[in-house]
Amino acid sequence: MNARIPLPSGLPATGFTVSAARAAKVRGHRLRAKNLAHPHWGVRLSASLNLTFFDRCRLLAAVLPAHAFFCGASAAALWGMPLPLRFDNDRQPNLEIGVAHPARAIRRQNARGRRMQISPTDVTVQRGVPLTTPARTWCDLALTLSLGELVAAGDYLIFHEQPIVSRRELLDAVISHPGRRGRRVLRRALELLSEFSESPKESELRVIVVTSGLPTPQVNPEIYDEHGRFVARVDLYFPEERAILEYQGDQHRTDIRQWRRDLTRRSELESLGYHYAEVAADDLENVAPLIRRIERNLRARGWRGPAISDP
Repeated sequence: MNARIPLPSGLPATGFTVSAARAAKVRGHRLRAKNLAHPHWGVRLSASLNLTFFDRCRLLAAVLPAHAFFCGASAAALWGMPLPLRFDNDRQPNLEIGVAHPARAIRRQNARGRRMQISPTDVTVQRGVPLTTPARTWCDLALTLSLGELVAAGDYLIFHEQPIVSRRELLDAVISHPGRRGRRVLRRALELLSEFSESPKESELRVIVVTSGLPTPQVNPEIYDEHGRFVARVDLYFPEERAILEYQGDQHRTDIRQWRRDLTRRSELESLGYHYAEVAADDLENVAPLIRRIERNLRARGWRGPAISDP
């Protein structure tokens, strides 16, 4: 019966605080009705709604103290940075909440509090949600991501078609970052960033190639035939060896039309004299044979670099 009592119009179904409900004269038994969900302590919303990650953060932000902000992987997800599956929001329900030192870390259900050395300029607000800036967030990920994963996140931030930050902003953030433990990997990641990478796995593949001692490939260059006709844009390209390296995600296998286009595209590139090799997700988990395979292909096409040792 409680659920049939209408809520005041000023309390949106998309979420409201218990304090706002009490101020609107809503009684406790109505707030305990089964048609209301409790995503965070002190928050209610319609149980029929499917919350997005941003919604979860927005609702928690409404009941956090003013000095708290989202940080770490939670801030990265809010900025849209690519993260590994181990940071999937459904698998890791706890949101990362930061406060500036010396304030006490936040303790809340479904949240993980952190006390941080942080400047006020490292915190901003997006659509009403306080969080660390993109550059500071990227720096904070250095201790939880591999080098390839960190480069993938950085590539996303500086992507040339829609950059969120510049290389200079990332460098400044690294210089001023108080965490000494991550500064070395951050500087290495800066050296490996590319404004032209179009997918996280492509970025990770490029890092594997470059850090193994293989030649540095061009990123997403356009290939033309002898008449100047555009043929394809490829993931990684070794111009001296005329060798192409492509990362193939599952969509290339499950989408029949994509698969057919890929076959035609590959055939045309090979007819023009290019060597074409594909890499799948499992290859990135078994790096040594992947590197040996790429090395053999490049040497067969004239590369004379030093021998590559197993990673």
